[in-house]
Order: sequence, then structure tokens, then C-alpha cells
Amino acid sequence: GGGGGGGEVRPEDPHASATLTPIEAGEARRDFDLLVGMCTHALAAAAERRPADGSPPDARDDEAAACTLALPQLLSEAYLQPDVLPPGSFELLLSLLARLGEASPHPQMRDAVAAVAAHLAPRLGGYAAPPPTGDLVPPLGRSPADAARLVAAAQQLCAAPALRAIPALRAPASLCQPPPPQPLPVAELRPLALAVQAIATLPDSLPAGAALPYLPTAFTVVLRVTHAVATSPPVADPPGAAAAAALREACLSSVATLRRRCAPPADADERLEEASSGLAVAKATLRTSAAASALEVLQATPVASRGLMLRAVLALVEGLPLGGGATAVHTGVAAAAREMVASETQGEAHAALLAFLAAIKEQPDLLHFYLTELLPDVAASVKTGCDRLGAIKLLLLACTLSSAEAAPALFSLTLPLLIHGMSVAADGPPSKVDAELSAVAHAALTALASRSADAFRASVANFSTETRSRMEVAIREEQAKKQRAVAASPGAAVTAAKPKIALKMDFGSFSAKA
Repeated sequence: GGGGGGGEVRPEDPHASATLTPIEAGEARRDFDLLVGMCTHALAAAAERRPADGSPPDARDDEAAACTLALPQLLSEAYLQPDVLPPGSFELLLSLLARLGEASPHPQMRDAVAAVAAHLAPRLGGYAAPPPTGDLVPPLGRSPADAARLVAAAQQLCAAPALRAIPALRAPASLCQPPPPQPLPVAELRPLALAVQAIATLPDSLPAGAALPYLPTAFTVVLRVTHAVATSPPVADPPGAAAAAALREACLSSVATLRRRCAPPADADERLEEASSGLAVAKATLRTSAAASALEVLQATPVASRGLMLRAVLALVEGLPLGGGATAVHTGVAAAAREMVASETQGEAHAALLAFLAAIKEQPDLLHFYLTELLPDVAASVKTGCDRLGAIKLLLLACTLSSAEAAPALFSLTLPLLIHGMSVAADGPPSKVDAELSAVAHAALTALASRSADAFRASVANFSTETRSRMEVAIREEQAKKQRAVAASPGAAVTAAKPKIALKMDFGSFSAKA
């Protein structure tokens, strides 16, 4: 026996292997209830603290962060069911997470909460669906009011990073005013990207009628975040710049997601059902109202910062047919785009418009409207603008997408500008940009002549003497240049004997390159 001997374990030691109770896996449902209870308790303890920003986390914060990181694995679709996780317990968990996502001073905790929100947003359908029972009185926590309250709590959780980063979202009155420039802290960029994706995908998990009340808030949050990132100063450090770029893409994809949620269904029977229930009218009204709100935000954005907002608004009006209040919205969007085309940001405007025109090519009325509204200003920027090549590409895409009836007018507008962009020896050595523009112009001339010979001939017949002379000189010099290149190549004799192949170009690809 002797008195104790160093590291010897005594029988009465509570950590001795003989006295430890083995942990045995129990029923999955019981273990789930226990783990959810532990997480809820840890989150409640952390939410009660009010530490200042920058204060180090304590043990309670560490425990809450660990629980939050575990929630996406714990709250799988198998357990996100009202008969497994009761609506009341789930709503409490959502509200605690929302408080931490908005108020926690620790970026890691806010990131973790935003990740949980993104995980939960598309998986709430089981709580919004009516209970599968014929009872007149729904089970506890399963009434329509209970479902609405729970989905509202989930939307509050999704919006928590935006409420923290953009305090104006808390005051409904401020939403009626044009938003001021809103610089975003780098630490908020990743949670905001998760937030806009979550708040846009949440309605997708709900039935069509049940989702409609949550779409206005989703549009408001996404558009205000888009405006904030558009007006924030550029981020210098690479990780921050990458996070800002990810947030910009998340905003654009979220706008497209919400637009699709308001669009008529593809199935004819579903369209008929929506029309008979009044849902079609409600969705159309919401779609127009959201586009009008987006236009107001765009107009309140300084022209120098409009690039991202213009892309977002164009994505939103892409499926908005002309007529009624929508015509005024489209007119305002075109005017805002023209302001960008006439400014130093015309390169961003050209890129956004290239993608937009390609997206609406199957909507002839809308395409004709925007071509009529925009092309004169785009053409004016070809000679003196800072993005002459982008303007030419936009005009060529318009020629490719236009109808046969509109082709003569578009050719008459575009061909003289192409010829002006062709380099000739009398101009002196071209710059790199001028050389690229000249190459595109020569290829485009050949392609347009092949596409619509009648419109091409009619346009050339109306050329001024100066324009016709420049075209002839440019073509002659380009042919001589090619002949010299052929003569200088090792296989000159073989190459010269080959039949000449007409050069063609697909201008529709410009929208993908811009």
C-alpha cells in the first residue's frame, strides 16, 4: 500500500476506468432532442451577454459557436419536421440565432449563424404546409398563424447580417427615402453574401401562395444590400476583394431567384390555376412594384457606382412585359442606362446591356423598345467614348438580333461607324485598341454582308463620298496586308492556291465575353 505512489489510480478516483459509465448510443430521436436542447441553452446564454465589439469571446461564446457550427449537421431534413422538432422549439431556436447574428461582436459567430440561415432557408416547407389531418382544430403549433410566425422568424434570421450592416433597414420610414451611400465593413461581406442567398431561397421552400407575403421584404433586403456593396469603396486586400466579388455575384443571383419566383409558371394547368385564384395578378403586381423600387434605388445611386445596380435592375426587368406601369419602369431603366453610356462608366453599361439584350432576344417587343431607346446614344459613344470596342459589339449584337424589318435602319446606323473604326495608313500607326477595333470592324463588315445582303447594299448605297472612299481604302489596305503576310509565310505557294474562305463572325458571343 504505501502512501500513494505517483500516478497510481486509486479505486475511488472518479476518473478511474472501473468507475466510468460507458456512453452508449441511444435512440436517434432521443439524442436529437437532447442535442437541440443543449444547443438552445448555449445560444440563450450567449444571447444574454452584451459584450462590446472587439471584446474577446469567453467560454459561453465558445460553447455557443461550437453549437452553431454543429447545427447544419444536426438540423438535417430528416429532423426538420414538425412532429420531430416542434414548431415552438424551432421558433425559439431561430429567434436566438437571429439575435446572435445581428448583435454578436464576434465575426466568427456571425459567420456561423449566417451559414445556419443559408442551410435552413430552403428546408422550411414542412412547417409551412398544412398538417396532414382532417381535424377541424389543427395540432398544437400547426395553425396557419403558427406557420406564418415561424417563417417570419426564419426570415428575420436570414436578414440578421443585413440589419447589422445596414441600420436603415430597421426603420420602415427610411425605406421610403433614397438610400445614402453605405460603406460595408469587410468583416460583414461574407455573412451578407450568405444572407441575400438565404432570404432569396427561403420562399422557394414554401407553396406559391404562402411565399408571396415574404417576397417584398426579400426584395427590399437584397436591393439595399446590392446598393450598399455597389457604393462601397473598393477593397484593397485580396481576401476582402474576393469576399466583395462573391457578395456582388450573390446579389445578382438572388435578384434573379426572386424574379423567377414572381414569374408565371411554365405549366399551362398551373397558370390557369393561378389565374383563377388571383395569384397571377398578385404576382404581376409584385413584379412591377419590385422593379419600380429597384429603379428608385438605381436612380439614387451615383452614376459612377451604378454598374452593379444596373445589372441587378436589368435582371429584374428581364421578364417584365411592356404595358401599364411597367412601361414607365422600362423607360426609367433605359434613361439610367443612357446616363451610364454617356459617362466614364460606359464600359460597365455596355457589358450589362450586352447580357441583357441577349437575354430578351425571345421577347421582340421588349427588345425593340430597348434597341430604340439605347442605340442612338451607344452609336454616339463610338467615336469619342472610352469603350469604343464595347459600343461596336453592342451595335453588332443588335444587328444580329434584330428583325428583318429593322435591319435596314440598324445597318445604316452601324456600317458607317464600322468603317470609321477601320484603320488606314493615312491615320498613322494604330494603337493596340485601335488595331483590335479595326480587326473587329473588318470581320463584322464581312459577316453583316453575308447576313443581310439587301440591307447591306441599301446602306452602302447611301454612304457619303468620304465614307465610301474610306471603306475602299481600308479594304484595299487590309487585302494587301494579308497578301504580304501570305507571301512571307513558308507555305506561301500552297496557301495562295487554297480557295478563299469568307470570314464570318457570331456576334451573339459578345454577350458572353463582356
